[in-house]
Amino acid sequence: MYSSGRVPVSDDEDDERASHASRDSEYDPQDYRTVYRAQHGGFVGSSEPGQPSTSSSETWVVQEPMPGGPEDGTVISSFGGHVAAYIWAGRERNVLRCLSRTQLCTELGNWRARLPQEHQELIDGSGLSHLPGIMFRRFDWPLISAFVERWQPDTNMFHMPFGEITIMLHDVYHILGLRVDGSMVSTTPSTDVLRDACSITMDMTAEELNEKAGTKTVWQGSGVLTERIMESTLESQRPFSVHYRAYLWLVLGGCLFLDKSGNRTHPSFLNELFVEDVQITEYSWGFAVLAYMYRQLGTASRRDADSIAGCLTLLQAWIYGYFSCFRPQQGTLTRELTVPRASAWDVGSGCPNKSMERLLAFHARLDHLTDNEVNWLPYGVDPARRVPATLFIGCIQYRSIIEPYMPDRVVRQLGYVQGIPQAIIRPEKAKRPTNLKMYRMDFPPEMTSVMWTRFVPGASFTVVLSHFSRLGGGAATVGPGYMQWLYRFSHPRVSPVASSHGSRALPERTNTDYWMGRSMEVINRTLEEYPSMSRDTRAMAEALRADWRA
Repeated sequence: MYSSGRVPVSDDEDDERASHASRDSEYDPQDYRTVYRAQHGGFVGSSEPGQPSTSSSETWVVQEPMPGGPEDGTVISSFGGHVAAYIWAGRERNVLRCLSRTQLCTELGNWRARLPQEHQELIDGSGLSHLPGIMFRRFDWPLISAFVERWQPDTNMFHMPFGEITIMLHDVYHILGLRVDGSMVSTTPSTDVLRDACSITMDMTAEELNEKAGTKTVWQGSGVLTERIMESTLESQRPFSVHYRAYLWLVLGGCLFLDKSGNRTHPSFLNELFVEDVQITEYSWGFAVLAYMYRQLGTASRRDADSIAGCLTLLQAWIYGYFSCFRPQQGTLTRELTVPRASAWDVGSGCPNKSMERLLAFHARLDHLTDNEVNWLPYGVDPARRVPATLFIGCIQYRSIIEPYMPDRVVRQLGYVQGIPQAIIRPEKAKRPTNLKMYRMDFPPEMTSVMWTRFVPGASFTVVLSHFSRLGGGAATVGPGYMQWLYRFSHPRVSPVASSHGSRALPERTNTDYWMGRSMEVINRTLEEYPSMSRDTRAMAEALRADWRA
């Protein structure tokens, strides 16, 4: 079983989870009730436009001011089903189970190492072979859970006390070392096409695919047994082309597009590896993995979710890059630009505490986080000049998953002062209840393709950023009226207890970056005011000493 960083499960539990995953892809059309846009842009949960809903099953739709925000539901319209709405009411959710394929990544590294040098070079030419080596071996479940609780799928942003922040295309480029331009991964191949490609790759007939391997069927709705994919390739003298397809099939399924099927890998990647005429290197896998990550964050933000899949290395490394107070004790940021940033952090030793108490501490810490504690430009100034695609405004896609991408809402991550955002990109239909099986959104795929095809990097730079001013040292990071807008349309704090007490939870004392930052703040103030130290500076020094002793 290829899993790690999670509660150990039996083979029977894996099959049960796979069965649930298969059923999740099926739903009764009667459950998919149309949710129409209201007059001012929000959603109303009704079967007729303009008619307010009274159905308890549609309580996920914001139709009145919510405790703790939003006062106006036209931006995060689905907040009624969000886990933060329940936390505010005193109903905490357990720490999310963060799914991974640690053992699979290890096996893939061993597989590649056994290949002849010329074959290794061909696999490396895919631009994907490095991924198993940079995937995190341990995930910080409470930390990831705390950030999921602030993710709003209506905007695809983390909503913080200081405003919005998100994972952008240039983050994917730097953290994972993937291209974020090129062809979209937009095709959803038919089952027959995938079965044929799988039969050829695994050298198995359709009947053999449907037979049981021990107690498990090789092929089922949630995917193909991962161990059988490896066995059918490694234990026989197959042509290198088969090794190539099988290896990259497992890399894509086990690193970038991790699902909840446990010990299975979905065969959809064989479409790009075997069926399509486009070279594997011409696809924008960074574009696709971000769309997939957005969707995983969206479903995990619903109250009923108990786990999260997707490329969690991307999420955790992104947190480390922007928030120094949450970085691991060890690990230094590499200056070598050719190395993906995910490999900069030492997360291989030990397993972070997964307790509820630690999640609650992150609640409080995030509730009091300020914009001055955010490293808005972890890759240096002007990230959009190096990665022009990050300024794309529209929808990003991975097969049937289409998600809005709106960099104009987070221009601080591009080096500019944030103003009041424009209207969000809305789906034609949406359903984001607490029941994950019914979580659906409809965006027109044709328009998504057109927007991406017509994207012009140079022109987009001017359009997106021309109305914003540059961030300056010590100056405000937001424009006039932004904070008033935030507290009307968002839910900036998760816990009413932390908000009312006005206290802050401290990170672990071993976090060198955080404590050195605070120490330098005191030292700088002291030097500026020497020889006479003000009462405020003395109080700051005393507070630092008290924090350290706590």
